[in-house]
Amino acid sequence: MLTNLIPLLRCPAGGGRLELAGAADETGWIETGELVCPANGRRYPIRDGMPLLYVDDERWQPKAREAVGWVEFHKDRGIYDQTGVEIDHMLPYFPEQPWLDIGKMFDVALDLVRPAPGKWVLDVGAGRGWAAKQLAVRGCNAVAIEINPDDQVGLGRSNALMRRTGVPYSAVIGDSENLPFADGAFDVVFSAAALHHTSDLDLLLRNIGRVLRPGGIMVAMNEPCVRDSATSAELERAVAEELSYGINENHPFLDDYRRALAGAGLGDADIFAWQAYKMPPEAMAEWSAQLGIEPPSAFAPPPPRQGWFARLLGRPAPAPAAPAGSVIPPRPWMDHMLRRVGGSIVILARKP
Repeated sequence: MLTNLIPLLRCPAGGGRLELAGAADETGWIETGELVCPANGRRYPIRDGMPLLYVDDERWQPKAREAVGWVEFHKDRGIYDQTGVEIDHMLPYFPEQPWLDIGKMFDVALDLVRPAPGKWVLDVGAGRGWAAKQLAVRGCNAVAIEINPDDQVGLGRSNALMRRTGVPYSAVIGDSENLPFADGAFDVVFSAAALHHTSDLDLLLRNIGRVLRPGGIMVAMNEPCVRDSATSAELERAVAEELSYGINENHPFLDDYRRALAGAGLGDADIFAWQAYKMPPEAMAEWSAQLGIEPPSAFAPPPPRQGWFARLLGRPAPAPAAPAGSVIPPRPWMDHMLRRVGGSIVILARKP
């Protein structure tokens, strides 16, 4: 981890400030040592450059089991050993599915985040840390948090990514439902396919809302949104395989996301299918026809009424102004689509 992260860290057992017991090298990198909370005396080790900032109690045990489950999941599919593999260094721009679509989603996220040097960005549920790496090479103060320290398919893989790029960032092993960071610490919170793996979406988003500064944004991508008519049997089949490994897996409905975002103080959020980003109106209408749903025009507000004097003179009614942020599809149409057919979504929320 980098020393510049220490002022933002908080004790996961009480929220107190943490101090470094040890030393950093001349670059500001801390490979081993301990973080100590003066308020309660708790100590947290730093191993392989990663502080272990969690309380090993009954709330952590399912997450520890999930970390083991991800390793078992990859081993059973013969895709565990990443030593010498170049794929991770290319992510998310690997030319095969699902990464072709994930790369396009990440481009949408970058367009929304507008990463800039000096911005503090937290990657929640970071996996191997590929997104944090991409943000770090763009000059951001990137921080990745993840439950899995494994050096092949967990956040320990970040060490290989950093060596390859020569750009360091901080990787933390911890609980996203109990983020060990100060209030208002981050300009941006990013996540890729992580929200639906939480055991408590409401709690996770409250944590994200807490660590965002006022005016900061959250961008989540590659999250499933289930159509309203989905049955419990369908949902059980969709999550059964990962649950069998002890991996938290959920497929939320649109209302689940909206409820949790509102409870986190992030209620005025845009939730949309990533394919519709910057989609022109005629393409939206064509896609609606393919999906068998109402087009955006069906949800357009009525044209403004003319006054009697304008009608007398035969003047046309003024055209409505284009909505601000029109790169994002209209919310009524998007909600209609997600309720009817579901999809893979992007969430953009701003903290007031």
